[in-house]
Amino acid sequence: MNNLQKDKNKQPEIYDLTKLSVAPPYFFVLFHPSTWHHLFRYLRTVIKDFFWLQFKRKLGLSKTKIISVDHPLDDKVPFCPEKIDVYLDFINFWVRPLTLVTRRCKKDAVKIFNDYFDLINECYRQAAEFYRFRMSTTRRPQGLANRKFFWLKTLDPHFLCVPSLHVSIMVLTCTYFKRIFNQQGFSEEEKALYNGVLYKGAIEIAETVLYIKQHSVNCIASALYMMQFVLAGEFSVQDSVNFINAMFSHAPKIADADRRAINEHLNYLFEQLLLEGVNDYDWLDPLKRWILNYEAAQTEEK
Repeated sequence: MNNLQKDKNKQPEIYDLTKLSVAPPYFFVLFHPSTWHHLFRYLRTVIKDFFWLQFKRKLGLSKTKIISVDHPLDDKVPFCPEKIDVYLDFINFWVRPLTLVTRRCKKDAVKIFNDYFDLINECYRQAAEFYRFRMSTTRRPQGLANRKFFWLKTLDPHFLCVPSLHVSIMVLTCTYFKRIFNQQGFSEEEKALYNGVLYKGAIEIAETVLYIKQHSVNCIASALYMMQFVLAGEFSVQDSVNFINAMFSHAPKIADADRRAINEHLNYLFEQLLLEGVNDYDWLDPLKRWILNYEAAQTEEK
């Protein structure tokens, strides 16, 4: 058997996605200028439409109304400060699959990177359209469970809860790479393994937004609703329902009845937004009506 035949028969190396270094994508971008425009556009959006948008409000330079979106079901999920590391793995989680891309998809790696950056940018841009209409917040525990909470509270004024970008990017990551694995000819064994790891990780990180009290159940449902439009034709209604139903399926600290109630609320709000949006031109309209009605209901209760 000659060397060419050996190369053809050689099986691709199987990687542990949870342990891949995040360094290769940074070096890849550094040495591929054709990715810079896409990356810088994304970074500009994050700075302008996430960080500056909040700090401008905190400093009193804008007057966008801030609405509390807490829900009684949020209290059914215990505060688990030990999950802060999972929550903060958010960026590394969506970077790690790019390491796999640099090793397995070299010919198309630049396009994959650029398309990915563009989609993440679109998530931030679309969410910011709503944030400019109304900002939202939830109650966070007083004090600092550890030093990481200090940095979290310092860098995040916590005014951009609905829709949750943490959840949106998790959905984007597992959906986008499912497409890439199909397009790049990954074997069925590889696809099952890598898709499974990404989906499990996405669910775990999405759950932490409640465990460390960074979001409300309302923020999760609205994020899934938004992704119907960012990933139109690729992330279906059933995909959203499946994502909801997978959340807290292994949560010993949450009572079964409470988990079912959370699940029902997430499905109900998601479906409500979706159905109301059928006759709307702009996907934002149902969400705008929802938050105004939510604020009015809270005012009446007081």
